[in-house]
Amino acid sequence: MLPAMRRARIIELLRRDGMAALKDMSDALGVSVSTLRRDVDYLCESGHLERTHGGAMLAVNRAQGFEPAADIAEAIERDAKRAIGHRAASLLEPGQTVLFDSGTTTAAAARAAVARNIPFTAITNDLAIAQVLSVGPAVRTHVTGGFVRPGSPTLIGTAALQSVQRLRADLAFLGTHALTADTLSDTSIELAEIKRAILAAAERVVLLADSTKVFSRALCAFGGTAELSLLITDARIAATDLATLTALGVPVDAVPVAP
Repeated sequence: MLPAMRRARIIELLRRDGMAALKDMSDALGVSVSTLRRDVDYLCESGHLERTHGGAMLAVNRAQGFEPAADIAEAIERDAKRAIGHRAASLLEPGQTVLFDSGTTTAAAARAAVARNIPFTAITNDLAIAQVLSVGPAVRTHVTGGFVRPGSPTLIGTAALQSVQRLRADLAFLGTHALTADTLSDTSIELAEIKRAILAAAERVVLLADSTKVFSRALCAFGGTAELSLLITDARIAATDLATLTALGVPVDAVPVAP
């Protein structure tokens, strides 16, 4: 297993269990304690985790403005993202203009959309997603302006924001770092500005977020769940959270994840 995959699995375990001993994590991942310790040390040094006696826990106090490294983010909840992306792509209709927000879950939707091989126009503020979409011979791909956010393929800044603000799309696939029952939020003001513009630019906005993001908060709010046409998440969403969203009138599609 590659280091990024191991480190993603460690984060997933700690999201589920809160904290865990090194031995328990090494057993769950099928790696030696020494390898596991090196991964935990890396994740602690990079701000993902905090040490506990004999183990580790998520760095909760830094979660609101903190993001995993790009290679780790890509590997976290990969199966859920794939299922969400496949469901999102099924909503596409030939000839539509579709906005793809930057992110690993929206990237999964882009891969699934290309596999459908139907003609549509795509606009994105993500260089990696643009590369995925450009492979599809039926997809006409546009990229916003802006500058590249350090450590990611995301385009941000005034040019990116103005590009999105000028658009009128049929459909947008939006990502988020966190959502509560009524608020969507992300880890920086620059990202939040782009996402706010995407919310306003599309006739139909579909939020793509795995269940680990449901009912958590990040640094900067950019919109409300009432503005969504649909939330696609995975079927591991807590029953109480699903009931709360449904009671507020938020349409939710909880897709199964292959074991």
